[in-house]
Amino acid sequence: MSTSRFSPTKDQQIFVVCDSASIAAGDIAEVLSSLKILSGDRSSAMSAEGAVTLVFNGYDNDPRELESIPEVREWFAKLFEAWPYWSFFASRIDQTVPLVLTLLLPGETVAGEPGMVGWDFDLDELKPLLFEMFKYQNELIERLGIGEDVNERSSRDFLEAVHAFFN
Repeated sequence: MSTSRFSPTKDQQIFVVCDSASIAAGDIAEVLSSLKILSGDRSSAMSAEGAVTLVFNGYDNDPRELESIPEVREWFAKLFEAWPYWSFFASRIDQTVPLVLTLLLPGETVAGEPGMVGWDFDLDELKPLLFEMFKYQNELIERLGIGEDVNERSSRDFLEAVHAFFN
């Protein structure tokens, strides 16, 4: 995990690198340990709120979108099960929020432009997914003693990023 100055709302942007070898092996341990540090205490969580960017390495030559690659979806579902706090931590200024949602939403592969494959989402599952994400965020907020004002602002920022993606 590396950091650099980037986010207009935070002092840092935190890059979480997910490599194809770990994904192919179904191994979330390295990424999970980095993420657990962010959610381990109030100070860490507050400094990482809305600053985590997901980077997937090793898929540049794959014509499929990340969300349509079965092993990526399975790996991320496993990661989400172990660390479900994306609504609080996902960067709002890049494609991390849409990526998290598209990796978690059920759907099906569809043909795109020649040589490209896309993914068609089941948007009926969006609301239940958001409720689940916010349930975990509320648990995190309570466990770390983060105020409701931060919870509300963070939820609003996340929902704005969701809305921007789907509209």
